[in-house]
Amino acid sequence: MGTRTAKSYVLDKPQGNFVLGNFEIPDPEPGTVLMRIELCGVCGTDVHTWQSLVEDLEYPIALGHEIVGIVESLGKGVNTDYIGKPLKVGDRIGVIPAIHCHKCYFCTIVKTPEKCIDWKTYGTWPKADQKPHFTGGYGEYLYIHDPNSVFVKVNTTPDRGMFLEPMAIIVHSMLHAQIEPGDTVVVNGSGPIGLLTIGCAKIAGASRVIAIGRRNRLRLQLAEKMGADITISHGDIPEQANRKHAVFRESLNGYGADVVFNTAGTAIAFLESLDYVRDSGTVVEVGNFVDSGTIPFNPCKHLLEKGIKIIGSFDNEAEHYVRALPIIADERLPIPDLITHTVPLERLQESLTAIKDGKKLDGKDIVKIALDPRL
Repeated sequence: MGTRTAKSYVLDKPQGNFVLGNFEIPDPEPGTVLMRIELCGVCGTDVHTWQSLVEDLEYPIALGHEIVGIVESLGKGVNTDYIGKPLKVGDRIGVIPAIHCHKCYFCTIVKTPEKCIDWKTYGTWPKADQKPHFTGGYGEYLYIHDPNSVFVKVNTTPDRGMFLEPMAIIVHSMLHAQIEPGDTVVVNGSGPIGLLTIGCAKIAGASRVIAIGRRNRLRLQLAEKMGADITISHGDIPEQANRKHAVFRESLNGYGADVVFNTAGTAIAFLESLDYVRDSGTVVEVGNFVDSGTIPFNPCKHLLEKGIKIIGSFDNEAEHYVRALPIIADERLPIPDLITHTVPLERLQESLTAIKDGKKLDGKDIVKIALDPRL
């Protein structure tokens, strides 16, 4: 019987090309899992990584981290997922891309493993052209080989399961926000993270959700489907002072949003978010996951006089994945509608380029692209 091989992409260098390799499929070692990928979300973070000039990454690297798939084979000793649910070949699972050491100060003492000082991740794995291969989501398989890996069973469809990783980011931000019944929540930004935040805010108890987007009508329509009570478009209200007035007018208390989530990845969007929050309210920053520059910030006017809390919510960890599992399966949220394109592996670089350039793909606006290696 010949050696089995499968396809997986590696990024050859900063701002380089995605090279589709053909690698030997491993037989799982004890304690490991081989996953056959069903879908992987094409994420804007990967566009930033691709276009950055971060030289300390050991290229080539394997990208792709919004992964759902089927257990192809189990290494010896693997009988359950992270929370103890029985696991067998054929089960659908989601993997937590970030791998924490469980030994450092942040993992053990302050219990914020997302700040682990010795972390690595499926999705920016170094030397991806070398064994063990299959270390990112842009391929046919993922080899979950690191002993600190965390994966969970996913009891929903693949087009919902693909959103487990981004929903875990949102669950993390919700725990920071501490939404209460009667709250008005503003979600600034109508990309995939913003749209998922709208749905999660409603489930968390927000009584009114106001979604703010730029000019993409499709995204604001999806915001309404995800539960937004009010949508505000930069195209309709181009002046920031007028957008602030609209938020205050539509807030249930008349004084602005109790909680604002900034999910837009620009520095100016964060500054605008400070306009929308009421005095003594909370702003949760989610969108500026990569460095988007600086803004003028007045500690007196923006922070002390308003008496607000500003919280940076970075990444996610195992707790957030477990909490996200029932949310992605919740039929009240039309999560699959966020997928505007499903494409084969061979269209990866084309898809990332369209996101980078802010262009349409196949004549349609992009909200979320799903890469399907089965096509």
